[in-house]
Amino acid sequence: MDKKTLPLVILLVIVVVFYYPILEFLGLYQPSENPPQQETTITSDTVNTDTQVETAKVLVVDSLKEAIKPPALTVEPKISDSIPIDTITITTNKYEILLTNLGGGPKSLLLREYTYRNGEPVQMLPDAREATPDAQFAGRTFSSSRVVYTSSLPASHYDVKNDTLHLEYTYQATDDAYIKKIYTFYPDTYHYDLVIDVKRPDLFGFERQYTLLWNTPLAPTEPQVDRDYEMMEAVAMQSGSRERLDDFNNGILNQSLDGYTEWVGVRSMYFTAVLIPVNRVGDQAVAFGEKRNVATPDGRIEERKIMAGVVMPFAKVEEVADTFKVFIGPMDYMLMASYDVGLEDMLDIGTMTFFGAILKPFAIAIMWLLPRMYEVVPNYGLVIILFALLVKIITLPLSLKQFKSMQGMKDLAPKMEELKQKYKKDPAALQRETMKLYKSHGVNPMSGCLVMLPQMPLLFAMFRVFRVTILLRAAPFFGFIGDLSRGASSFTDPYIILVVLMVLTQFISSKLTMSGQQQQKALMYLFPLMMGFFLYKLPAGLILYWTAFSFLSLMDWFIFKRNKVKNAEVQTT
Repeated sequence: MDKKTLPLVILLVIVVVFYYPILEFLGLYQPSENPPQQETTITSDTVNTDTQVETAKVLVVDSLKEAIKPPALTVEPKISDSIPIDTITITTNKYEILLTNLGGGPKSLLLREYTYRNGEPVQMLPDAREATPDAQFAGRTFSSSRVVYTSSLPASHYDVKNDTLHLEYTYQATDDAYIKKIYTFYPDTYHYDLVIDVKRPDLFGFERQYTLLWNTPLAPTEPQVDRDYEMMEAVAMQSGSRERLDDFNNGILNQSLDGYTEWVGVRSMYFTAVLIPVNRVGDQAVAFGEKRNVATPDGRIEERKIMAGVVMPFAKVEEVADTFKVFIGPMDYMLMASYDVGLEDMLDIGTMTFFGAILKPFAIAIMWLLPRMYEVVPNYGLVIILFALLVKIITLPLSLKQFKSMQGMKDLAPKMEELKQKYKKDPAALQRETMKLYKSHGVNPMSGCLVMLPQMPLLFAMFRVFRVTILLRAAPFFGFIGDLSRGASSFTDPYIILVVLMVLTQFISSKLTMSGQQQQKALMYLFPLMMGFFLYKLPAGLILYWTAFSFLSLMDWFIFKRNKVKNAEVQTT
């Protein structure tokens, strides 16, 4: 590694580690305020990291509970006391959903293809207190999840494995006024259709608009709970632009964004729930929630509980009927892109100004290629190593050119020192004579930087992809590396061994390629250690890629040395 390359590498690490602070400094990103928050303590009795916190309790935001009050109807509802509270269970190939006629909607949704680390299915409605989503009318004083509906199907279990299923819940206030929730479930999709149908909204006292709210916050699903909470946010697509709703004030989120709203959702690290209007767009996105510092056996973390919804306007009409797709499932880029509404932007890959346009093609290529390699080699650890080999083969000519340039710079070092002494009082002459020296010996000092150019956007893209894609979730490599999506939680975590290997390969590579100058010797020791310290919590898949690529770079060096010896022998003969 020469003097020209080293600053670029250091710059790369700084930008990767301090990505958002740099964007904030440039005015391209506005963080949410983080005022002092109330701190509570969660003991090992309330948070069990061994079971991956699938029993995490959902806390409903106080401001939202205050906003949802008992309905104030213009017409008194006629609900028979004889209507029993019952449930319906529907099993598709993707999920198992439990619906109740108290609120006329889902109270539980278990993903069949994704589990916690203890093998239990991921719950997308953890400890739901009400049917979700909830249609709220009359300035959110009427909650559709607080009334009892009659069901079009008897309480039972229904398999939806080969055909669709329709379910209709009806709340009949008068002979002329009702609220219907009509569901359509499909065998092989992560969404269901929901129709909100209100007859005579004026008799209910409804006017102007209503809110369809995802009113049950997501809970963490990953071993590193703090990273999971960090990724939790409310997101809206408005006029084709991804918008975050994260304006917390004293730990409370109560925010609205006006504008044409194509969808609104909440997300965690790897899972999401999204409300997508079908027949018309909304005119506002809203989000409610809270965040607070909690103490756990593994240290302090910031816990987040977030709900989000879309506001749908309506005129003074006899009947209001809106159709929604409700997507509840994994953050799978290709799957979400198939909905053709920009749903894949929920992952936040390639949505930032300037940087996004550069990174997005690399990120999409990675997410497209890795699963196809996995079909041939069913181990994502090996896939990552093979991917590093592929990248190394592609960049091999640049690497050899880099080594040639570095070697040329080493060979010219004595002559450079002579020029510095000769022209130490004439910088312009020194620059002129230095360029002549480079030209006469066929050395291009910038060649050492060329190999970094294709690597930088690729590494950025892998950093973004490995943080959000579900491809590596719970994907084992071998031995103690049982999950390539997680990183080392501490310096005593067994995953730190992979970080140590990365540091060692970086050190050996630096030792072979750096010159013998005292300054570069110091960097040879400092830089790999700095990399390990800053990056040890990153996903093991990314650390594995970096380690494999660094090891293969050593092979580049030996290939260069071998070719150099052969060329010398040819010239001698």
